[in-house]
Amino acid sequence: MSLKHGFAAGLCAAVFLGASWSMANERDKIDPPSYDRMQILADVLAIVESDYVEPVETQALIEGALQGALAKLDPHSGYVPPVAFTEQVKAARREYGGLGIEVTMEEGMIKINYALEDGPAFQAGIRSGDFITAVEGESIVGKNLDEAVEGIRGLAGDPVIVTVMSPETGTRDLTVVRQKVRGRAIRHRVEDGLGYVLIESFNNTKLTDDLTKAINELKAELGDPLPGLIIDLRGNRGGLLTQSVSVSGLFLDGGEVLSVRGRQDVDTERYHAEDGELLPGTPIVVLVSPGSASAAEILAGALQDRGRAVVVGRRSFGKGSVQSVIPMPGKRGALRLTTQKYYTPSGKSIQGRGIMPDFLVSAFDDTGELRRRFREDSLPNALINIDASEYEEDYDAVTFPPETFPETEDFQLKTAVDVLKSSQYQTLLDAQSDLD
Repeated sequence: MSLKHGFAAGLCAAVFLGASWSMANERDKIDPPSYDRMQILADVLAIVESDYVEPVETQALIEGALQGALAKLDPHSGYVPPVAFTEQVKAARREYGGLGIEVTMEEGMIKINYALEDGPAFQAGIRSGDFITAVEGESIVGKNLDEAVEGIRGLAGDPVIVTVMSPETGTRDLTVVRQKVRGRAIRHRVEDGLGYVLIESFNNTKLTDDLTKAINELKAELGDPLPGLIIDLRGNRGGLLTQSVSVSGLFLDGGEVLSVRGRQDVDTERYHAEDGELLPGTPIVVLVSPGSASAAEILAGALQDRGRAVVVGRRSFGKGSVQSVIPMPGKRGALRLTTQKYYTPSGKSIQGRGIMPDFLVSAFDDTGELRRRFREDSLPNALINIDASEYEEDYDAVTFPPETFPETEDFQLKTAVDVLKSSQYQTLLDAQSDLD
């Protein structure tokens, strides 16, 4: 995989520090009429500078013109000014540290809901159910959650003293050294006799390892092979392309996961799963929503196209483009430019269309009409998918919760369980083959 793809904006948060190019060479590629049109921009700026009713900042006008021009391309392309780009690069390199805990506020104290086993808090003896009452000797009682945890955050390697109250051991002061920690990649549990994993984001380099561990724990509890698995991607906005490929590989025995295609044929790359899958033969349902985007759509699309899972829920977001961040010469900022699109194994572009579930199921009550959802194709100047076939949800095909269904329960999840426990699963898989 090339560096550009590994750091593709929209699929990961890192900044691509690619090489700049020779402006002299690029000028040779621009036709003379384009220079005439650029002269118009220069003339307009000159008139504004001299005649506008108030003094103007020329640099701000130029940056605004660049932003406006790039925004006409698509909603994800843009210009990053020098100062902002410098800060982005620093942020990408800086290592902030934490304690490796998930917390809430309860009775005026920080309650530990979860402590990562490889995190500094766990190693110092802090466990789920403990409370932090003070940071560096300053009581956090009366503060909101953001204020209370402010003192916990800091640079990796720096120590912090926290006062911890535990039901078993009472109150004690602990010195914890902040580390660069990662949040939990997934949640998993047994759901009505089936395995269930929730993937919140793909922005975690340990996601595939954590998912493998979770599935092995589910197999230990439910037996091997698992009777069924639900992969919940609802609201997952994506993350690392590498993780979407490796996670897909856990459920595929080799073969293509996706292809990434640019303007030229030479820009096409194909990504494949490794041979051998973790759950051969186990029925799988993938839950998606309009908030499922990017890397989440790669996973759902790969398993659907390869006939490895049934997709349940609502049509996904449709973020099928890849952005590269290209530094401008002379430290004049950077260009964030859409350079490629990605495609499912069957060659379908996700851009603007998303992944259509095999079984359309709503999380909400029937209002009598199909609600307009905010997706990629709702954005101004979104790239148009050349596949002109109808790809809107069919209102009559959507299954809604019955009026008697409890509001506190998850109808889409219940439906996923019902699909896995009935002949409907195989019926929906067979219908995938009929559409090929």
